[in-house]
Amino acid sequence: MKVRDLLPPRPDDMHKGHRGRLLIVGGSERYPGAPALSALGALRSGAGVVTLLSLQTVCAACAARLPEVVYCYEDDKFRWKELAMAQKKIDAVVIGPGLDRSVATELVTSRMWREWPTKILVDGDGLNALAAVQKDLTARKDSVITPHEGEAARLLETTPDEIRADRFYAVSELSAKWGCAVLKGHHTLIASGEKFLEIKYGNPALSVPGSGDVLSGCIGAFLGMGLEPFDAAVLGATVHGMAGDYLAREGVDGVLASEIADAIRKIINALRNSKNDNNEKK
Repeated sequence: MKVRDLLPPRPDDMHKGHRGRLLIVGGSERYPGAPALSALGALRSGAGVVTLLSLQTVCAACAARLPEVVYCYEDDKFRWKELAMAQKKIDAVVIGPGLDRSVATELVTSRMWREWPTKILVDGDGLNALAAVQKDLTARKDSVITPHEGEAARLLETTPDEIRADRFYAVSELSAKWGCAVLKGHHTLIASGEKFLEIKYGNPALSVPGSGDVLSGCIGAFLGMGLEPFDAAVLGATVHGMAGDYLAREGVDGVLASEIADAIRKIINALRNSKNDNNEKK
């Protein structure tokens, strides 16, 4: 199957709810922009409704740039009651972008990993939280984790050098321990059970702050659209890599993460148009 065949259909009578509803849990005073980049990545990937749960200050900062996102904020305590009410309207959740490391992050991430009823993607400091409490957690079949080599090392209780020495083994171990795993880096690797894929797209243009946040939003959007974790990861990592190749035509330096998100839209629509052209020829 070609990657373009993974793209969900777009019937003429669809509304935003048909595009999937994604919740992003992230952001902190130190990293207020990370969840905004995830939200932008999700919207540029075609998500219908994106909701951000974060600090009030983070929501206010993000709203100034992304009025298309729905915002709900928490103060001292995580709003589990509010989340419980929102579950019926959420198809998938991304947790971790910009959360920062803390005991609170560990508690929130571990509880959502155990209790959240729909598909879940964990990235960034959410992965560090999983690593800190992993003895109490088990794999989920409806999950995606997206570590870089440092985060992968913490999840596997080893060193980044060991991860780099055998990335294929590392991603297989991550998948066995957690679920669908995306090991980011040069030629990103994806594993889920017996399924395995190496992404050949991408280049140093993607090695910029916030690139991973965009990727998590992109994959999260496809999870919310109904794709299975492996397919969502493959489609998301591929279009993210292709976006990097598109931007690198003007050079690999100076690319912004927001530009990667904007390029994802171009890539997805190009793939969709090529799919439609191919169907017409048949």
